[in-house]
This record gives sequence, C-alpha cells and structure tokens, in this order.
Amino acid sequence: MAVEERESADARLAHALDAGVQRVRIHFTDLLGVSRNKVVPISVLDEVAEDGINFCISAFCVDHAGEVIDGTGLGAEVEFRDAQAIPDLSTLTVVPWEKDTAIAIGDVYFEGEPLPASPRQLLKRACEEMEKRGYTAVAGHELEFFLLRPNSDGDGYEQYAKQPGLVYTLSPSVDTEGVLREMEDAVGAMGLPVVGSNQEYFGSQWEINLRYAEALKAADDAHLFKLAIKEIAAQHGLVATFMGKPVQELGTSGYHLHLSLWNSSGENVLEDVDAPDGLSALCRHFIAGQLEHARGMTAIMAPTINAYKRFLAMAFGPWNVTWGHDNRTVYMRIPRERGKGTRVENRAGDGTANAYLASAAAIFAGIDGIDRELDPGEPVTGVSYELEDRPMMPFSLAEAIDALEADDYFKKVLGEQFVKAFVAMKRNEASRFASAVTDWELREYVNVL
Repeated sequence: MAVEERESADARLAHALDAGVQRVRIHFTDLLGVSRNKVVPISVLDEVAEDGINFCISAFCVDHAGEVIDGTGLGAEVEFRDAQAIPDLSTLTVVPWEKDTAIAIGDVYFEGEPLPASPRQLLKRACEEMEKRGYTAVAGHELEFFLLRPNSDGDGYEQYAKQPGLVYTLSPSVDTEGVLREMEDAVGAMGLPVVGSNQEYFGSQWEINLRYAEALKAADDAHLFKLAIKEIAAQHGLVATFMGKPVQELGTSGYHLHLSLWNSSGENVLEDVDAPDGLSALCRHFIAGQLEHARGMTAIMAPTINAYKRFLAMAFGPWNVTWGHDNRTVYMRIPRERGKGTRVENRAGDGTANAYLASAAAIFAGIDGIDRELDPGEPVTGVSYELEDRPMMPFSLAEAIDALEADDYFKKVLGEQFVKAFVAMKRNEASRFASAVTDWELREYVNVL
C-alpha cells in the first residue's frame, strides 16, 4: 500500500536509547482531546509496556476547568478506580524540545479490557469495521492554528506577528522570532511526515500539513503534532491555540479531515476512471453517509462553545449540509486530484476536535453510507451558503448535542459508555457557559442599562 509504514517498536526503542533518552512520557487523550500523561524512566519501559501504568479512570471526566463531572459513568459510578495506559511502542518518539525525553501513545484498559470510551480505541474499532468490508481507511489531518502572546495586562492575548495580508507566506517577515521554523524542525525531527507549511489568511495564523497515512497512524501523528506546537509555543512564552475563533477581530481556523479508502492491492477505491467526475459509486456512498450523519457528529467535530462561531461567520466553514467539487463553502469538499489522491474532505471540524474521535465518527458515518448504498444527490455549484433547501448545521454546542442524541446509528456505533460520558461533559460545558457573565455583556450593557 502506498501509505507510510510505521517503524517497528524495536527500531524505535533502539533509536531512543541511541539518542540518550532517559525518560518516557506515556500519553493518552481524554474525551475532550486533552493529552494526559505520566512519566517513567526508560529503564522500566519494558515492564510498563507489559503491565501498563495506573491512573484514575476519572481523568476521562475532568472538564476544561479541572472539575470531575457527574453522570459520566466513569467517576463515582465506578468508585474512581484505576485504569491502565499501556504504551504502544510503535509510537515511541524522541522529543526534540525536551532533553533526554521521548513520548509513547498509550491504549487505555479498564478491568483488563480496552476501555470502550477511549478515543483511540473507538478509532481502532472504526478501522476494523471498515476492514471487514475489505477497505483500509486512510486519513490526512489539515490543522490551522493561531500563535498568540499574553498581553501585558494579563487578561487577554495579542498576535505573535501582526503583519496582515501575507497569506501563503512563511519568512522572517511574518515569523519574526523564528518560532515557526523551530516548530517545523521539531515536528520533522520527530519523524512526523511534514509536506508543507505556510501562513494562513490572518497574521499569526499558520498551517503545517502532514502526509496522509492509515487512519490510526494519521491520528497519532496529529496528536503528536498538536502537542509539539503547543509545548514549543509555551517554551517561548506564547500560546498556540487550535480554537475556531480565538480573537474577535480576526478570522477562523478550521480542521479539514481528508479520507480515502484503499483495497488490499493498494488501489484507491474512491476513484472510477470511467465515471464523469472520476468518483466511484463507493465514493458516493461514503460521501452520502457523512452527509446523513453530519448533524449527529457535529458535537464531535466541533466540540466547544467557540467552534460554532466559525459556522456563523460563513468564512469557509459549513453553513449547511452539502457537498461539491473543490468548493470551500460546502460541508464535504471533493478535491480535484484523482488516482491515489482521490479523497473526500470533511470541513466541519476545528482544531479543538479530538483527532481520534473525529476520524472514528467520519469513518463510521461513511460505513453506514456504504452499507445502505446511500446517494448524496447532485454536488453543489456556486456558494452553498445561499441555498435554502438543505439541512442546516447545528449553530450551538447544545443543538449539536441534541443532534448526537437523536442519531440512533451514531449512538449505537460509538457505544453507550462513550455517548453517556461525552454528552454529560458537553452538556455541563454548555450549561456553565449559559450561566456565565461575559466581557461582551458587560461592554454592551453595564454603562447604558
């Protein structure tokens, strides 16, 4: 298959030892996409790889503010017992920005079995289901982020580099302190498959693209990439954020998930050279499945309060559930490349999405389209925002959670444990925001009413 193969665990361990690694950070991602970890000396890595390392299962139900959320099924309901993170040594990666340190991504086990709600486990299940149908899911993650500096008052952020209008530029004129170059070098040194980088439309907005790979490896790569960007920024006193709209005066950042399907002969089965548009019937079913479940999986693709400001801005984020060829106003864009480059691009996410969950959701949605031979209808031409006869995207986190709970197929394939925990956490988040007094409200009302 024409996708990159992961090095063996033995080769990665030998490389780490040759590099003088003394400690290994065992990472796993929680339901919110936060990377949790424990650190072990490399001398005990073999033991940890066999038995795992303990952590409280309730780490999965800690919110962004550090509080354990009730009603998830993973807290008091299971007596706050231990789970284990067992490192996948095929992910062992030397960290360039931290001396003598490596990272390994772990799989989470509870009561001796893989934890069904674990995002990495969910993606493994989605890939296995696709493989039962004879196809390997291949993914590419296209992530945009802003680089910001805390302001002198300590109550907000300003741009790292403010030069406007230099989209598709990356030079000292926009990377004024060389931080982006350091990030590029670090991500490359980790062995992540960088294929390009550039400034995006707004000053201090960036994109570093990674080459596609089999879906699990691609999600691991995206996880490590985001970790590298945020930690290197922090070492420079900066904040790297993948939020959809972190600054009122600036635009939005997206997370575009590219997917294709390959057969055992290494052929991209989304292509049909005899079809007028070059897309196979299988591809159309795969597209239709994602359209069918677009609203249901929005809470996973856009999992924060802030993410919905991107839809409302109509700034190359989806407004309604549509598809089209090389059209950046639709939900599902089909790039013009064919051959091995034939793929579908889901444009619903922002970078706050968990790469494992986003991939799993899109693959499961595509499976339903394939199994039921769904038809996506005709592709949209022109600006899709002007259409009034298509299903609308959810425009708030609360609405998206309702859509997830209304999608019986999604609840079934994602599993009761995940849905219960995820919905409980996200409803709590939406409720806390609804009762919060914001700076906007004070600016708008306090002096005049």
